[in-house]
Amino acid sequence: CSSDLVNPSASCCQCHCHDSEDTVSSPVSGTAGVPNTPESAGNSHYHTAEHESMSSDDFLDFSQEATTSTNEKPVSFKSEVAESPKSSPSHSVHSGASSKSDDCGTCKEEVEKEEAEALAKALSVSDRQDPIPVVPGLTPTAREEVITIRIQPDEDCGDNENDSKQPMMYLEKVNWVKGPLLGTGAYSSCYQARDVRTGVIMAVKQISFCRNSAQEQEKVIEAISEEIHMMARLSHPNIVRILGATKQGCHFNMFVEWMPGGSVAYLLGEYGAFTENVLVSYTRQVLRGLAYLHDNHILHRDLKGANLLVDSTGQTLRIGDFGASARLASQATGAGEFQGQLLGTIAFMAPEVLRGESYGRACDVWSVGCVMIEMFTTKPPWNATDVSNHLALIFKIASSIDSPPIPENISPPVRDLMLRCLEQNSEDRPSAKDLLLHPLFTRCFTNNYRSTAV
Repeated sequence: CSSDLVNPSASCCQCHCHDSEDTVSSPVSGTAGVPNTPESAGNSHYHTAEHESMSSDDFLDFSQEATTSTNEKPVSFKSEVAESPKSSPSHSVHSGASSKSDDCGTCKEEVEKEEAEALAKALSVSDRQDPIPVVPGLTPTAREEVITIRIQPDEDCGDNENDSKQPMMYLEKVNWVKGPLLGTGAYSSCYQARDVRTGVIMAVKQISFCRNSAQEQEKVIEAISEEIHMMARLSHPNIVRILGATKQGCHFNMFVEWMPGGSVAYLLGEYGAFTENVLVSYTRQVLRGLAYLHDNHILHRDLKGANLLVDSTGQTLRIGDFGASARLASQATGAGEFQGQLLGTIAFMAPEVLRGESYGRACDVWSVGCVMIEMFTTKPPWNATDVSNHLALIFKIASSIDSPPIPENISPPVRDLMLRCLEQNSEDRPSAKDLLLHPLFTRCFTNNYRSTAV
């Protein structure tokens, strides 16, 4: 509920039991009590059927948009209901309205119930996103409940005895063509790719699973297969979606949706540091995607600018590269089952991970704070670019009792969010879901970013 409910002319509840007959309402698009313009901030609005049809992510965008002065104490939904007058000024003007008055205690219960329902809706996953392209021979068919890794014949295999199996084939240089190299890793390379039949542009991650021993190779194949099936189960506007996968020769081909804007790291290198408007917008989207992953018992473990991808408009961000991700066995937030596994980029890793301690969802929250520093400075935290020795960097982070240096010229609300993410004690870090309710996203600060942020 909005802080603009302090308007003394407003009704004390949402059931309109105290409304005068000459009350004039103006159209709104957002949560209850949120005007479209600062000029209309003096009016009160209530939860309507229009709001019920909104997605959870849209709901978050409109929380607490009313401008408030800095010396006013914050007003919560419940405190405002409790302190509201039991009768509105309209009672003294229109005596007929008094007959509509019900017990305000009942109204308060109804309002609190609506608040709980609205918060649940705001934190639920939104399914509103553009449909994923269909690529014949690659996209899972209606009969396939889970994604199928298409096993392709070796290039030297001339067995074409069963042409009925051809729709299951998705061969390079036949069904798809490899484009320019986008990036490389220790055992993988990422390319732009194009489907020959439909012209769909994709990104393909080619992962080699050839290792020195059969046992090690089997573990790698299992890990890659798990990453593919994990991505296939995910559907969220801030998570990169997988189109399909093939296995041919000694490598997997993982086809994911094409994000033309490139990575956050690429944009920082090309255009310089982001403004706070962009930083806040991207951070909110990272937290949305991260909250969805954590709700599905998934740790990403490698959040950094290189793994955050942007669309052609520069407005939508998706989390990608789940090569270091892992499944959690429990829903609980806090220390998890993992211990001593060094996965991810060192400069963005939480101290408890580098110390070999148990860790859980809080390690991803720490990485969000590190990404915020990267977006504001164009450099990884801890001045990592100046440390050539990885062991020295690990020791520096693991032994530190403070958070990485925070830029001095950053605004107080953004600084506060960073520090919350970068709490040394993992148990003191809020969850991604809780951070979405930070005043930076839900209260008066939102107006400062509305003009250019998503």
